[in-house]
Amino acid sequence: MTAGSTTHAPRAHDPDASPAVGARVRIESRASSGSPAVALVALACGAAWIALLYPGFMSPDSANQLGQARSGVLSDWHSPIMVLLWMASERVIAGPGGMLVLQTIVLWSGLALLARRIAAPTWAQTAFLIALACAPPILTIAGAIWKDVVMAALLTLAFGVAGRRLAFWPVALLATMSRHNAIPAVTVAVLLHLAPSGPSLPALWRALAASAALLAVAQGLDAAVVDTRTTPAQIVALTDLNGIAKRTGALPAVDPCHHKTSEQPPPRAASMDEPKIRAALERTRRRLGICMDEAASRTLLEQWVRLVLEHPLAYADVRAYMAFRLLGFRETPVNFVMTQSNYDAARGIEPPVPPTPAQLRLGAWIWGLGAGHLFRPWIYGVVGLGAVLVAARRRRWWPCAVALSGIAFELVLFLVAPLPEYRYSY
Repeated sequence: MTAGSTTHAPRAHDPDASPAVGARVRIESRASSGSPAVALVALACGAAWIALLYPGFMSPDSANQLGQARSGVLSDWHSPIMVLLWMASERVIAGPGGMLVLQTIVLWSGLALLARRIAAPTWAQTAFLIALACAPPILTIAGAIWKDVVMAALLTLAFGVAGRRLAFWPVALLATMSRHNAIPAVTVAVLLHLAPSGPSLPALWRALAASAALLAVAQGLDAAVVDTRTTPAQIVALTDLNGIAKRTGALPAVDPCHHKTSEQPPPRAASMDEPKIRAALERTRRRLGICMDEAASRTLLEQWVRLVLEHPLAYADVRAYMAFRLLGFRETPVNFVMTQSNYDAARGIEPPVPPTPAQLRLGAWIWGLGAGHLFRPWIYGVVGLGAVLVAARRRRWWPCAVALSGIAFELVLFLVAPLPEYRYSY
């Protein structure tokens, strides 16, 4: 079934094949055809973003990925697919500019396709896009060259092309490869693709099987292109083990390279854009740090499993504390704004481009808004739950699926988020 098609003729055994449901699907199908005005507005919004945010903003994580793209030596610490995309964009525009253009085009293509599915006049569809373009919670890190932003763009496009057989699966695969924990969000998009007029138990099983296949292919492709293995799961293990050690005093028996000393520099994340992150790391009094030795990291993961099983209550407390801060109940999560680069130039990486006056004003404006609740993910979680309930009651499967995807991703973050960063919830 293509995105612009209607449902098949009602069958006697189909409980959803009522005239009302059929009319609703036809309305959504007509809406999906859209108007050229919607595409033009999306194009204008994307162009405005590029003009405002160019050439994009890089953190140490971004600089590390750009270094991999230029050297051709890939590690598994970050998503390899983003490095490969950066290699391609470097052939056209060197530095972060190519990735900014690419991720912006992908995001606004997906938003334009989704806007066309709104059963509303063209003016409402275009107003929807303009509102998103100006929304501080979306604009705030839209210029960051991060895998989080790339994943958000690819997921949006996956929902936009859901129902289109040839277009959906490549986009879904790229979205799966964009982050190690992207599969919960992708699974809902797969279910929507397989059952565009509404979910069913058989469709759910097919979606789970297809998502498992996507994950297997993604991991296989990642393994095929990676040159250096760093065991990225260690960052989650370190968070949990440090938290358990702080609460129980139980320190795991790990390789010495994981033990921090007073001479060791702070974790790399401490040098990112949000100043509060350094204080957040120091408050945890971490005794263990990152080690890139693969054998040592395997030992760390074994100790992680052991201590979680031995101290389940302490582990639950660590994860509850992380979820509480990740959702922003106490304060706005760290790294909620990225409007200028903040990495140290290394060999092969040019120094950061100074921000323009417009970017400085944008950053100051967003920082000023940060004192409120605009960047508290729990608010959008409540909105998402409300959307699920309303959409399900009205049998509007498309908006229900979009909201469910975000909720599924956020729930998994409660178990795998190493720090309470805004960008994880983006």
